[in-house]
Amino acid sequence: MSVDDRPLASFRVSMRDIDIYGHVHNSVYLDYCEDAAVEFLRHREILSHFRHTSSGVAYHVKKAEITFHNPIDVDDVVEAKVTVEKIGRTSLSFAIELFRQRDGAHCASAGFVWVCVGLSDSRPTPIPDATRAALG
Repeated sequence: MSVDDRPLASFRVSMRDIDIYGHVHNSVYLDYCEDAAVEFLRHREILSHFRHTSSGVAYHVKKAEITFHNPIDVDDVVEAKVTVEKIGRTSLSFAIELFRQRDGAHCASAGFVWVCVGLSDSRPTPIPDATRAALG
């Protein structure tokens, strides 16, 4: 497994994440994906670019999309892989893949679009050059 193929983040499923059918509730997958995206930024040592207090801008989720492939159960360890799919003028797109550690099953594919906005008006604003360079 190459460095780029290794999971970036992993999570152990808690009982609070389980629905009445005994597997992770659909909405919780988005929490896992958002946590994975933040871990991706932390791993790249660029999380400060996404904190409004240090960057002068904020990022809002414009779109979140998920496709479910296999269920995840209590106490499973979920591994996440994150990539930046696209960096636009005011937005960026992440792709997140979730896998069950015990058997490697591909459990979900997700995508997020974050829009960079100004702090004073919450209107789209260009992604700062330093952030763009750090992501590239």
